[in-house]
Amino acid sequence: MTDALHILKVALDVPLDRVFDYATIEPNTQIGQYVIVPFGPRKMIGVVVGISNTTLIESKKLKSIIRCDPEVIFDEQSFKLFQFCSQYYHYPLGQTIMSAVPSRLKKLNTKGMVKKYLYRLTPKVFALGIDALPPRQMLLKRIVMALIDATQLDEASLRSISSTWKKSIETLDEMGWIEKEEAKLDDKVFLQAPIPALNLDQKKALDAILARNKEFIPWLLYGITGSGKTEVYIRLIEEVLKKDYAQVLVLVPEINLTPQLESRFRSRFEKYKLITLHSHLTDNERLLNWRLAKEGKAQIVIGTRLSIFTPMPQLSLIIIDEEHDASFKQQEGLRYHARDVAVFRAKSKNIPIVLGTATPSLETWFNTTKIKAPKKFGFIKLTSRAVKDSTLPEIKCIDISKSTFTKGFSPYLIEAIRDRLNKKQQSLIFINRRGFAPVLLCSACQWTGKCTRCSSRLVVHLNQKRLRCHHCGYDEKIPQQCPTCGNADLYPTGQGTQRVEETLKEFFPEARILRVDRDSTRTKEALNDLFLKMKDREIDILIGTQMLSKGHDFPYLSLVGVLDTDQALYSSDFRASERLFSQLMQVSGRAGRANIKGEVYIQTAFPHHPLFEALKTHNYEHFANELLKERELAELSPFTFLVLLKAEAHQLTSVMQFLNDAMQKAQDLSHHVTVYNPVRPIMERLKGMERAQLVIQASSRIALQKLLDDWVPYLRENKLGQKVKWIVDVDPFDF
Repeated sequence: MTDALHILKVALDVPLDRVFDYATIEPNTQIGQYVIVPFGPRKMIGVVVGISNTTLIESKKLKSIIRCDPEVIFDEQSFKLFQFCSQYYHYPLGQTIMSAVPSRLKKLNTKGMVKKYLYRLTPKVFALGIDALPPRQMLLKRIVMALIDATQLDEASLRSISSTWKKSIETLDEMGWIEKEEAKLDDKVFLQAPIPALNLDQKKALDAILARNKEFIPWLLYGITGSGKTEVYIRLIEEVLKKDYAQVLVLVPEINLTPQLESRFRSRFEKYKLITLHSHLTDNERLLNWRLAKEGKAQIVIGTRLSIFTPMPQLSLIIIDEEHDASFKQQEGLRYHARDVAVFRAKSKNIPIVLGTATPSLETWFNTTKIKAPKKFGFIKLTSRAVKDSTLPEIKCIDISKSTFTKGFSPYLIEAIRDRLNKKQQSLIFINRRGFAPVLLCSACQWTGKCTRCSSRLVVHLNQKRLRCHHCGYDEKIPQQCPTCGNADLYPTGQGTQRVEETLKEFFPEARILRVDRDSTRTKEALNDLFLKMKDREIDILIGTQMLSKGHDFPYLSLVGVLDTDQALYSSDFRASERLFSQLMQVSGRAGRANIKGEVYIQTAFPHHPLFEALKTHNYEHFANELLKERELAELSPFTFLVLLKAEAHQLTSVMQFLNDAMQKAQDLSHHVTVYNPVRPIMERLKGMERAQLVIQASSRIALQKLLDDWVPYLRENKLGQKVKWIVDVDPFDF
């Protein structure tokens, strides 16, 4: 044992559930500083999580830090949050901390600001065609196709395609396929919007929360679409910020909700510093904004799920908009749920947290309304729309088994769109599938294009004349004839956003039509353009996926048409009906938000399904209560607690051997949990990897966590586990 040394306990971004000891001669090092240390042959950046005078490492083996940065990046409250997440989700502490560190901080130079560029294709691309790219260069193809769809992309959008985008851009530049220009940083002016008067429901909501705004209470702000939840948020923030040095965190589920919300907030909070944190920012922008929050200089932070870890020393209120949204659950790395982490953070800070939604998650609804036990959440209900004379849209189901359809559209829906065009009103056609069509089919032998790496079919993208896998990115040229029988009669079947766009242009050649999906809208600027065009009535028909199903306010939109929803009614995923109801309720709420009457047409083969019956009457409460009864009988969440162990490898035998061993160990460790046999998921193969999973279920969260405390370390040390890639997902959201 070595004494009288300054020993730093350093958390590193490695898959080991431990911290590492390093020596330093610097006596003023603090917990929360980041350091550069030797780790094997590499240099790594870590965070100091403890300081001691002793270590169990022999002095000759004890390594010293290379450099310590003076900036303290996390405070005591942040470490409590990281420790909670590490322990609850059973993820290594070092990786938990480093997942929340801005990317720029992980680099040696954190101060230099670099120019930002926009990239677009040259005419050479269209002259030669995409097949002129080097063979097997899938990333090059993905970037080129993304640029074809979006016209131009910024660096953040390219980074979302691949972390190695720069090398591909250099290759395309050398080929003469790409050009760039420096992006202009325009100072946007946000016009002062008129301040609406609060209705009775909004006043009651505001008063109830403010009456107890100095203590921890999770409030469910449950209001129908268009009921003015955002205005309640704004009034709450105004009151909270009257206190010196207060800060407010507002979480939104997706980046596409940020521009409109940011614009509305900035118009009302001119004297306060407001920042955003999301994936469309560059590394430098994100670091700058993160530091403003950490130093208490930003009073309002609007961000997506990762923002829940942002250090905010004067945090006084947390607001989660659309709390039900699945995007708050991280599906890679640290598989946390931002809503649940936010509740823990609010409790540890003893501050209120507001969960706003028109369709609460069943877990939140259960915590708010349960009868047999004390309610955990406060409950506030907004029952009327905020805009005077605005009413909920009328929802109608069109029975596709009793109607003649033309290219996927019923005559009722076509006539409704035409009526809106005549009235100079806007329509939204909603289909949750991008691309031209799901399947390319041979009329002779029924061949369909399948991905070589995934258990999925290739989606037709007609604009690029390609078949593309939406799971792994694999793509190939649309064949001229069937690869199996040689038949030339190949036709796309099913619908995607591109095919819907083509059909509507055929039906309504005079209409101004815009398609919005992840292929056509990859930048924040594109979303801003969309909102401006809708507001200025430059668009007649909007075609969109779930990107448009929530949070957006289009005052002249009076019709929503919903295509192809039935597959979710009888899904093997027990959450499917909850998601579908929420999605349809949200997208229906886009219609008739001003003084124009709204209508919603849903094309379905099951018009009398209980889900649609509840939807027609806008009766979420009845639907949620019936679902809770089903969940209780089936012993599913929120009445029980679940853990999902996923494993994948190139060989299925390795996966099943590991999972069977894990199952046996879990059964040996505890008799208070139910361990199910390993099964294959619906997507049996993904990106060339064979997959399987097992579920553990318990009626007690404590019993489940006690099992995991012994089980997860066993899995980490298991030699079988070193042959496969595996993850433990606590409170899984997707099976």
